Formats: sequence, structure tokens, C-alpha cells
Amino acid sequence: MGRKNFKVDVNPEVIRWARESAGYKAEEIAKKLRISKDAYMQIEKGVISPTFRQLELMSEYFKRPLSALLLSKPPDEKPINSSFRILPKSEEGFSKEFLLVLRKARYYQSIINELMKEMGIDPKPNVKSYSLEDDPRKTALQERESINISIQEQLSWKNAYEAFNAWRRVIEEKNIIVMQMKFPIKEARGFVLMDKDPPFIVVNTSDNILARIFTLFHEYAHILLGISEIYTEDVFVDPKVEKWCNVFASEFLLPKDILAREFELKGEGVVEDISKKFKVSKKAVLTKLYLLRRIDESTYQTRIKKLEDTTSKIPIRPPLHKKRLQERGAKFLSLLFEAKERNLITTQDLLEYLDVNLESLYKIKKELQHYLI
Repeated sequence: MGRKNFKVDVNPEVIRWARESAGYKAEEIAKKLRISKDAYMQIEKGVISPTFRQLELMSEYFKRPLSALLLSKPPDEKPINSSFRILPKSEEGFSKEFLLVLRKARYYQSIINELMKEMGIDPKPNVKSYSLEDDPRKTALQERESINISIQEQLSWKNAYEAFNAWRRVIEEKNIIVMQMKFPIKEARGFVLMDKDPPFIVVNTSDNILARIFTLFHEYAHILLGISEIYTEDVFVDPKVEKWCNVFASEFLLPKDILAREFELKGEGVVEDISKKFKVSKKAVLTKLYLLRRIDESTYQTRIKKLEDTTSKIPIRPPLHKKRLQERGAKFLSLLFEAKERNLITTQDLLEYLDVNLESLYKIKKELQHYLI
């Protein structure tokens, strides 16, 4: 018998929980373990015990630590629909990649919630509350007036990445965590978690950077309304809510008076110009022109079909310490390092939360200090 072929006594309910929460079907994991579906189901029924090697493989595929599979009972992990008032599809319809991102975001939110309370920091967001009865355009203008970024400053940003970072700072200053993670774009452009404070906005790095900026403010609008969601342009479960958030984001980033004035001067050629100057997607400009009845539906649909933005990817993959700052954001990292300085967490905790080695951790701290200057 191989040294890892010994049987391990486990709770079969824990194995089933780990598989289902990772989005695997029984036949899929059986194939990966190179056993029949019936043999695998014997494990989940508790008829036979898995080998240690099988547990290692399940740990790898389910993206769970081995210790999680050895728990005495499944943890109290809430289903997806407990975090969202708006869901575009059933929980079974989401991919393994998306479920993993959602699980990570929930985990990070729980960590920050507990640390902020231990540090005596109020985790609630510093935002006003609005309802669907409020005019989203007026709300956007009010929110725009409350921040310290003028139209002139917006126009001065060199590119869309600089714009995204500037807007991200604005939102994170309101006690909201903004993260960037990769998952299938067909499933969602982003989502917001609000079942705990601080709220977590997650935008999809598979998306165009200009589209990410729009998503950022679409999700911020959901926080203002107090309605959490998974944002996809293909399926709107509640069109009234989605329209409110889209109008808010559009007006915040590009006030209609400015667009109308530019359109009168340049006509339809304003799309590329406004997109470049204001760092908003061409689709957002076209959609706003259509909603303002400056272009008809036929023109709108034709332009949308031909539209291709070319700023979707960073051409060079950044080093790990820069990548972690881009992914997790300055707010999240600052709170972790502050907790470490107060001896609320250890260096080992930091390494685990950020999934880096010690050398990268020092580089992250230095990069963060430079970013905050």
C-alpha cells in the first residue's frame, strides 16, 4: 500500500458540502479522481472512506484547505442568494470560477469586518441613502458635488487606468472596499456584497477598463439604494433597479448637459472624442445619446454592433506585488497592515490573506506607501 493510500475517516456531509460549494457535479469530481461515479457516491454516502491522496486531490479541486475536509460537520456557509437581492440566475448556473471569486470576496469581507471592529473603526460606509423614487440624475449630480474631483481634473487624467484608480480612491474613501478579480465576463461584469460592512464592490478584470469604470459606479449606486446584486448586461431581474443604477453611473461620469453641448458641436463624431476625454466607454456614450434622443434606435444598434474598444488589457503582466495592489486595493491592504501593527494579526496571517511570500509582502507594503503619497 502506498504511503498516501491509507483510508481517512471523514464526515461524508463535509465532502458533499465542499463539492457543491465549489460548483462540481459528482461525475466531474469522480472523473478527476479516476474512479467511477458510483464509487465516488459511496464516499459521499459514508459507505467507504476516501484515501488521503483522494482528499488531497479534492482539496486542490475544491480550492479548500485539507483541514476543511476533515471538519466534524459542514460550516454554516450561506448560499449565494442570501447575499443578493438581485440574481440573474440560479446558484447552480454559476461557474466554478465565479463561485470561487464570490467565496474569496465573502472571506475577505468577514476578515475586514472583524478587524475593523477590533480596531475600533466603524465598518459602515460613509454614504447617503436613496430610494428608487429619487431621481438618479439629480442623485448623481449631488454625489458628484460631494467629492473633490472636478470635470477639469477628470479631463486631465492621462488614460483609463489612471481614471479607474482615481475613482477607486473616491469610493474607498467612503469606507467601501473595491476589488478587481477575474471571472467569466458572460456571467457578470461585477457584483457588490452588502450583507456585512464594509460593502465590497468586485469588478471583473476580464472586462474592458473603461467598462470597469462604469461598473464601479453602477455598483456604487446599488450601495446608495441598499440593494445588492450581480451585474450583468444580459439579464435584468429587476429592470427598474438596473435602469436607476445605469442612469446614475452615466450621469455621474458624464453629465448630460456636457454631452448635449458637445453633440451639438460635433454630431455623432462626438462618441470617440468624449470617450477619450472623459475616460468612459464608447458604448456608455452611445447609450446616453440614445436615451437623450440625440440618435435613433437604428443608429444606436448599428453603432453598438460595430463597436470595439481596444483598451481591454494591460499588455504586460505586472509583478506580484503590483498585482496584489491592483486586485485588493489600497483600502483593504491598509487595514491589514494597520491590524498587523496593532498585533491583531501575525505576519503569517498577512501572508495567508494575500497569498504571497515574505519578499513579496515587503514589496507590497512599499508599493502601498508609494501609492498613498
